[in-house]
Amino acid sequence: MLAPRELPALPAIGLPESHYAKLIHRADKHGDTHLREALKVAQYVTLGVDPHLPWEKKQRYFEHAIRRHCEPPPLASEETWLFYMQLKDLVKQHAGQEALKIASHADDAYAHRMRLGQSADDLRGEARMFFRRIMGDGEVKPVTFSEDDWHQLKLMRNQWV
Repeated sequence: MLAPRELPALPAIGLPESHYAKLIHRADKHGDTHLREALKVAQYVTLGVDPHLPWEKKQRYFEHAIRRHCEPPPLASEETWLFYMQLKDLVKQHAGQEALKIASHADDAYAHRMRLGQSADDLRGEARMFFRRIMGDGEVKPVTFSEDDWHQLKLMRNQWV
């Protein structure tokens, strides 16, 4: 397998999956593993930002991208290691945006229901289950979120739970 001469640019998000498949095939053919990994990240992030998917499926795409395609090879140079950390940050950026968008929508809905007269006690159990779906069971930050996004999610959750 040939090593690439230069690291690729961070990939564009939002292209058709067939486009990524063609580029991934080309990167495989040329032995460009870094480009392949970058394109796989873009492919999975693009799948994860699909507005029609439930959070659980989005999260699986984001987690897969981080765990399978954002790990630098063993004994990577500092430049290569930084490239893979940028890929990981790209996934976290999009995962956080999606989670915050979903949580913000739920937050608005809970506030609207309270204005209509529903008590906070009535909403608490529903909100607890909702935020558990987005954030997991404990206080441990999932790998898909940045510290800032995690903090914002906790603030939203804590006002309802």
